[in-house]
Amino acid sequence: MLESLFVLLLASIAPTVNAWPDGAPCVHAAFESMNPLEAVEHQGGLQLTTPPYEIAVDQKCYWRNQPIGLTLQGHNESIWFKGFVIQPFKWNNDQLGERFGQLVRLDDNGSWQQQCFRYQVSATHSHDEKKKHIKMWWKVDDEVDTVQFVATVVKHQTQFWVKSIRSRPLPPCRLNRDGFPNYQAPMPSVPPQVKQFKMETFRVFDSIVRRRPF
Repeated sequence: MLESLFVLLLASIAPTVNAWPDGAPCVHAAFESMNPLEAVEHQGGLQLTTPPYEIAVDQKCYWRNQPIGLTLQGHNESIWFKGFVIQPFKWNNDQLGERFGQLVRLDDNGSWQQQCFRYQVSATHSHDEKKKHIKMWWKVDDEVDTVQFVATVVKHQTQFWVKSIRSRPLPPCRLNRDGFPNYQAPMPSVPPQVKQFKMETFRVFDSIVRRRPF
């Protein structure tokens, strides 16, 4: 009886630990961490190698209220991915500050969506089909901070890079029209660990379901 109640309890929270074929959810942990390990099906997939992806930006600097195009893509046309999250951060010598500006759609590409429509500073995939490039635009209503676009990219369930794909930083044009042409992104590093409760809950739930007769 107790085991049955526990199964029902865990089943009720199971949707919170599933993978995200329709995009990263608008929940605080996933929004802040940009880490697929928030869904336990991705265990063992973290990559610390140089990612085969890039975020190409259309300009060297930005003007306020003028959209800047950015494209997430592989280093060549044979490279694909399924999932992603992109966010714009204030940048200061590879230190990332708060998110700012707005990610906007200026075409009819339906392969991405806002992770949280209220904030519009985090874009994610809208399906898990293979993609070779995703384009979107960013704008902001002031000209104070340098922006850097940072992405997590999922090739498949057990191969992904967390916040390891970084664009060239873009300063306000009124301060620096040349941008940072020689910028080199830092190597991937181990992200903060996700909350252990989710991981342990999944393990218990999985072990019970596997041995439970249906």
